[in-house]
Amino acid sequence: MATDGYFAHESANGSVFWQRIKSYYSASGHRYWAVGENLVWASPSLTAKRAVEMWMNSPPHRANLLSAKWREIGLSAVYSSDAPGSYQDQAATIVTADFGVRR
Repeated sequence: MATDGYFAHESANGSVFWQRIKSYYSASGHRYWAVGENLVWASPSLTAKRAVEMWMNSPPHRANLLSAKWREIGLSAVYSSDAPGSYQDQAATIVTADFGVRR
């Protein structure tokens, strides 16, 4: 996202987020598979505490954080000093949380 200058659950190629996640978090061999995703960004920086506060103030993001169904989580934080596109060539910190369950 920082490199390509976009901020969205959809991937740069337009595919929905769960398709991207599925390539890393396979449903193969499981009867049930589900994923969720939280994104947040701020300029120039964003602490972990502030990211969680922002998510908790957003009903859909809060629901993801508090859902009892998730069993696994993947986190990333990326800083760019001059992110293009949506970030207007400014410094930006982007945090992603991907949630999953397989049964």
